Amino acid sequence: MELGQLISVNFNLRQPKSTTPTPLYMVVYYVDDKGKSVQAKIPTRRKVHPSLWDSKRQQPIMVNKGIDLTDKQLSEQADLYQYIAQVRILALSNTFTTFAELKENINLTDNDMAVTPQFINAKKTPKATKMIEEVLTMWEQQGSKSKNTINTYRVDYKKWCKWLTTTNQKDSAKALSQVAFNSFKDWMLNNGESAQNINTKCSTIARIIKELVNGKGAKYGVKEVTFKTLAVINKKVKCELLKEELEALKQVATQTEKETFSRNVFLLQLATGQRISDTYTILKEEYTTQSDGNGNEFIIIINKKATKGAKVKKSYIPMTKEVSDLLQTLKGSELIPATDNALKDLVNRNIKVLAERAGLDRITENGKPLFEEISNHYARHTVATQLARRGLSDEQIALQLGNSKEMVERVYKHETDSDIIAKLQPAPTQQAQPAPQSKKIEATKNIGGYDVTLQVHGGSDFDNYFINKELNSKLARLKELRESNVMSEGVFDYSLRYIAQRNNLLKVYNELCKKVLFKLHYPKEQISNKSSEELINTLYLMRGDLLQYITKGQIKVLFSKPKSKDKEVDDLITKINVLCDILEA
Repeated sequence: MELGQLISVNFNLRQPKSTTPTPLYMVVYYVDDKGKSVQAKIPTRRKVHPSLWDSKRQQPIMVNKGIDLTDKQLSEQADLYQYIAQVRILALSNTFTTFAELKENINLTDNDMAVTPQFINAKKTPKATKMIEEVLTMWEQQGSKSKNTINTYRVDYKKWCKWLTTTNQKDSAKALSQVAFNSFKDWMLNNGESAQNINTKCSTIARIIKELVNGKGAKYGVKEVTFKTLAVINKKVKCELLKEELEALKQVATQTEKETFSRNVFLLQLATGQRISDTYTILKEEYTTQSDGNGNEFIIIINKKATKGAKVKKSYIPMTKEVSDLLQTLKGSELIPATDNALKDLVNRNIKVLAERAGLDRITENGKPLFEEISNHYARHTVATQLARRGLSDEQIALQLGNSKEMVERVYKHETDSDIIAKLQPAPTQQAQPAPQSKKIEATKNIGGYDVTLQVHGGSDFDNYFINKELNSKLARLKELRESNVMSEGVFDYSLRYIAQRNNLLKVYNELCKKVLFKLHYPKEQISNKSSEELINTLYLMRGDLLQYITKGQIKVLFSKPKSKDKEVDDLITKINVLCDILEA
């Protein structure tokens, strides 16, 4: 049958109400050789789920609020979208003498629409998604990037895939061009992505493209892309580290020499209040010392931030025993980097690891856990606040920190409501002494056949005497109640049994944790004195190694927290079973 004028091209589903993918037909209206309007259906040899088809717009749906599309589904929808667009163009822009010719050409059309001249002449390339996946897999297999880095790259790549599909880009080498790269950046900007996130994701994609240029992508015309980082407005607010947080950092176990070194440098900052650049000056022994005539010695350094003319600033740092001991520990260390910036990076990286291991998860003013936010500069803010609390003036603090008193007042002091109220009280006759270090105190007594242990954290040796006395008094009272007629049975007995069972299970749990760590080849000498919390934190850091013995679901159970205190025993039993599975594997 000869064709006259082609009137319209539409796409319809065979079964619009189907619960499974249904065939997609191309419906054309044309004028035949007799001048009559005719409708004809042409099979596209493709299927689509009705829930993912927009019948009004006659196109695949990319975003469905009721359906969370996988990457594969998004890719298929994007291919179908492209196919429909190209078929429509092919049908409307070409002259076919017969309906059979039109049908033949439509049926020959594939994903790339290679039947049209522009596609015939175009150079076919592998899918951009495939090439990127190959790069990520290669890095993962080579071990040139850490697992965390690869995981971060995959998150950034997922964002790029979303841009590819939602903007109907062709999945080819063209999607890796500078034009496409700029489009990806602009798309994120238009969707409200932060400058910091855009910089991170664009840097990742640019890095992958660079790798492709040196490999497979070169023969497909892939070239390096340029990216000028967007300005990031840093609104991060630093805060004082609390007493218990400082203690946790001091007590948490380190696993490498670099972690130990980084913590000691951070402690030196906490003892001196200096910037990391000026701490580096101290480590390089580029300072002088001077006595005040009363037996007190001071370290004097020239601050790196002001070393010219009249603006030169100095720090006057008391040489306390803590400072002296830390300097002796760090003196001549082979881990001292070549530059202060390298020292900054080293300390910041490791102090975050240690903070997370120590459980410093307090939510800061920035809306994130402390272990994510902490950096070397937190030490300076902490010291300024502590010195102010001890009664030192802004001028005195400024002389020690090497700052102006205005800067101390405006930036570094973080006074609490209690600090402000304290200022309204009469001045003390003598300067308050720093609080003593906390010490765990425990007392155990056999009550009704069960070993019951009470624990508490104390302070000075004098206070600890009374604390220990109080704990034993409470245990004696418990025993008295147990032996009384009123409390001899029922709930009280159950509570005692529960406490004893929990304590016994905890001992088993700790021993199994140690055995699992031995199995993972963790240094034996670094395990023996670890607490339950330290043991599970260490295991958590090695969770990737556990996948060879147990499932991801079991790993999730092992590191989950009990929903309530009355579920601690059940939780311990479950985790003990998981640990046994690891040891038996």
